[in-house]
Amino acid sequence: MSAILLIAIPLLAAFLSIMMKKTSSYILLAVGIFNVVLLFILPDGFVIIGGFRQPLGINLLLDTYSRIALLLLNSLILVITYLNLKSYKSYGTILMLALAGLNGLVLTNDLFNFFVFLEISGIAAYLITTSNKKPRSTFHYLILGSVGSSLFLFGVIILYAMYGTLNIVGMIRLIQASGNYKEVILPFTLMFIGLGVEAKLLPFNSWVKGVLGNSNTLSGPMIASVYAGSMSFVLGRLITNLFNFQGSLLTIVTIILAVGIVAGDLMAFASTKTREILLFSSVAQASIIALLFVNGIIIWAVYLIIANALSKTVMFLVINKATKDVGSDESQDLRGLFIKNILVGVTFTLATLSVMGLPLLVGFKIKLAFLTGLADANHIWLIAIILIASVIEGIYFVRLLVKLWYKGDKEINVSYNYSFKTVFVIIALALLVFGTYSTPLNYLDNSIDTVMEEVNNG
Repeated sequence: MSAILLIAIPLLAAFLSIMMKKTSSYILLAVGIFNVVLLFILPDGFVIIGGFRQPLGINLLLDTYSRIALLLLNSLILVITYLNLKSYKSYGTILMLALAGLNGLVLTNDLFNFFVFLEISGIAAYLITTSNKKPRSTFHYLILGSVGSSLFLFGVIILYAMYGTLNIVGMIRLIQASGNYKEVILPFTLMFIGLGVEAKLLPFNSWVKGVLGNSNTLSGPMIASVYAGSMSFVLGRLITNLFNFQGSLLTIVTIILAVGIVAGDLMAFASTKTREILLFSSVAQASIIALLFVNGIIIWAVYLIIANALSKTVMFLVINKATKDVGSDESQDLRGLFIKNILVGVTFTLATLSVMGLPLLVGFKIKLAFLTGLADANHIWLIAIILIASVIEGIYFVRLLVKLWYKGDKEINVSYNYSFKTVFVIIALALLVFGTYSTPLNYLDNSIDTVMEEVNNG
């Protein structure tokens, strides 16, 4: 079997589901289960398509890094689909298209096909956000996403004109051989901005407030967890292996990301709407992840992507379900939400505390590790900024938790079914277990990313 099945099967299923609309959600569940199982069987390595050896033709790369990314996004799509099986059953075909596009983004070793999969996954994302019933926000997202992908394509065209190849591994070799850093500043900047739109990096993410601020139990976790996690993984891959951030460009990128961390947390602090608090927190976390990749702290950036994706899945599902039942996401209107939903409240609290990076949860292990890595690299000013942002983050999250746990003027009646509660408990237990038993985290080293090994050893 080949990794191409991770893309081909969802695409084929998407076409079949058009003719079987009533069963599209069930087809998606079957495809999701198939992909997750397949990821435990497929071997690492390059997949050559069309018989052309590198650097010609199209090829995919499945390694430890991409396998982790694929397991995360395929599993989350499977869970989100299951929880929304009845409410959004007409979106099965769109979600299969998203699955194919995101799998292709993670797997491809060719920049042009990267752009193709970026467009496929982008179209699916725009369609998913139509479930918010806010066409203006979806249109805003469509425009900014199109501009971002166009900038990315423009950067790819420049690189192709310079080096005559679109193969990522081949291009890395050629750039290293040329040794001329300044000539790639423009294409790298354009590509970084283009991906920054989808990765929710400030100042390229003005679409986020309209989309996630009006999200539901489908669009919220899909955009905030699945898409955000996938885009962080592919951005990290390119930052680590292709983008040659040095000198003044490195300084500019670092400053932009540092400002994004503080600005995201300040906007969350200033908001009284629960969905806005979560989305601005996600903006800050996306900047931290990109900052870690820029500084070569790959392992803990990967763990942070996973922890955030799991936590935000719980948080957006809890809040969006409550918003739907109550009719408002104002924190004041949701006071006392957890009084009659103690189990849900405990899992939401654990997910929140993990994002904050408090002890006994995996978020603490991750934050301590990447702060240590930044200290070893003498980035004291970055540590100071992250710690200041963490204090701001702690204030607004504690303030939110107090409101959700303590009774307000009126009684809140929100019901979470057994499936929701089961997912919440499993994710909360995972955050707690890996926060107290960190042996798997301690033994994972830089073999998580093997592209540079392929480049250096041919």
